[in-house]
Amino acid sequence: MSQAQRLFEARQYEAVVTLLLGHAKGAREGALLGIALIRVGRLADAEVALTRAAMQGDAEAQVELGNVLRLLGRFEDAIDYFETVTPTLSGELQLRALRWWGVAEFRLGRVQDGLKRVERAWHGYLALGDGEPGARVALCLAEMHRVTGNEKRAQALLTETVHALPADEYPGPHVEALKLLLELHLGRGEYREARVILDRAKLVLPQAHSPRLTALLLGSEAELCRLTRDTQTYGWVLEELRPLADQLGDHDLRLWTLSRLAELYSLHGQHGKALEALLSFGSMPADWPAELVATHGILQRRRGDLRGAQESLTRAAGLLRAAGRIPELCRVQLHAAAAALRCGDDPGQAVVPALTEAVTHLLRLRQLGEFTPDFEELSELLHYALLEPDTATLMEPFLEHLADLSGVPRPPESGMTLLNVKTLGRQAVFKDGIEVTFTRKGCVPLLVYLALNPGRTRVEIQLDLWPDKDAATAGSYVRQCIKEVRDRLGHGLIQHQGPHHAPWYRLGPEVHVELDLTHLLDAVDRRETARALALYRGDFLPGADASEWVDTKRDALRYALTFELSAQMVRAQSQHDHRRVVLLANQYLRVDPYDRSVMEDRVTAARHVASPQELAQYTAELRRHMYN
Repeated sequence: MSQAQRLFEARQYEAVVTLLLGHAKGAREGALLGIALIRVGRLADAEVALTRAAMQGDAEAQVELGNVLRLLGRFEDAIDYFETVTPTLSGELQLRALRWWGVAEFRLGRVQDGLKRVERAWHGYLALGDGEPGARVALCLAEMHRVTGNEKRAQALLTETVHALPADEYPGPHVEALKLLLELHLGRGEYREARVILDRAKLVLPQAHSPRLTALLLGSEAELCRLTRDTQTYGWVLEELRPLADQLGDHDLRLWTLSRLAELYSLHGQHGKALEALLSFGSMPADWPAELVATHGILQRRRGDLRGAQESLTRAAGLLRAAGRIPELCRVQLHAAAAALRCGDDPGQAVVPALTEAVTHLLRLRQLGEFTPDFEELSELLHYALLEPDTATLMEPFLEHLADLSGVPRPPESGMTLLNVKTLGRQAVFKDGIEVTFTRKGCVPLLVYLALNPGRTRVEIQLDLWPDKDAATAGSYVRQCIKEVRDRLGHGLIQHQGPHHAPWYRLGPEVHVELDLTHLLDAVDRRETARALALYRGDFLPGADASEWVDTKRDALRYALTFELSAQMVRAQSQHDHRRVVLLANQYLRVDPYDRSVMEDRVTAARHVASPQELAQYTAELRRHMYN
């Protein structure tokens, strides 16, 4: 046995590359060099070495040349190559060729052909009684089923696979199995379990000596951070992953990383950087794969190019539908429906069909966890669907998710300090996407007050926000709150002008504040009821000290919402649209749960359209209100 062969069998691939690069003699050494280059992530170099060895007649090099074409994203070339070379192979090499051939077909959108071919390879390995290689193919098959949304089949294959893959001598496949298990947990919203699996995989990873596995696990870690809203770590992990993905040259890894980075940039309003990330993939937009077309459509929607977004998302939906990639299709259709809604298109023609397709698939897949960030961003669309008779029934299972959505638009690109302040149903302040907490409960009300009423003196502030405190106590408390806000958010955030004994306060010019309250009132003014309902999560500044200023804002907010909902109920009643009356009444009572006339209108409308159980519920609620 040659030294190169011994090093290869010991999985010391870097040593094989060092020994043979530029010095490989004959077909076998060329094949060993090419495969070792794949293992260390040098795909372009691997193609050259494997091409030479394959032309010289090495059968394993012939199989792995097709594999490296697949890894480089040249799926059609890989398929054409395997069609030619596979009939000349036999035994394990033919099964290996069937596996990579099937994966290439799957990635090109020939889903069923790809699945059948990989299944044939798996059955062949089972017949050979070759446990570990067969388990690797089963793992590959499980990943394909996960992508198509067949989680049950993926879980069944994975459960058997994890135990068949050793974690000691060569832990690479074992880490891949853990990664897939982690992704199944993410799909079900089981983030604590996913974190445990991630930690297990990280412990074993160093023994694998695999840059590609390191990159793939970083991708899974990034997805966990995204779903748990750890925005800062998410950005760090993606930035760490990008050069590694470029270095490896792995087509799918680069595609995923650049798509995620572009979306992250656009969420922060950095639309130029987002587009640069997409273009850095290296191909023209007309030749982009479905993932980049979909991401581009989402970017267009976020920056207000709604017609362009519809065109891109429609194109992406067609590609994903043809490829059988249902989870990705769901996400695209949600964003397509949101773009159509904001365009003002006929809901029956554009919004409802896309939304219905997405929601129907989501309910079948039961993988709502991974879509939570999208639900939050598109909360206006989902609340709109709750008021539409054609989609309201489908939306019922989403109510739990909708309760946690903020629905606040993101600030524009700028060099300013960006503050996103939640005032409805909770008090929270986010600086550049990261939540900032305070020890004094007056800090958030003070910040909101100055955002809405710039140029107020300390006396005016304390009389409006803390009228029940004596002058000395209130004045001291205002000073303490101002100091804490400055300490936590930046000393230039609150500025003052005027005489020393009576200065007036305002927010600094380099601060941009987004208030959910102002967006809600804007939505009411524009009669965008769905958007207003998406933003309303409860009382204004709950838990704030009692004051006429806070009470007045709360009352004005309730009145604005209920007035618009009442007007829509009257229109629906005049059109005998009883189902819409019930839907609007339900939303009205979420804002003002004690309005007896609305309860009565709901019962009257429900007699025409509701089920006996639903009517009984509404009637019982009305009676409880009447006799309490």
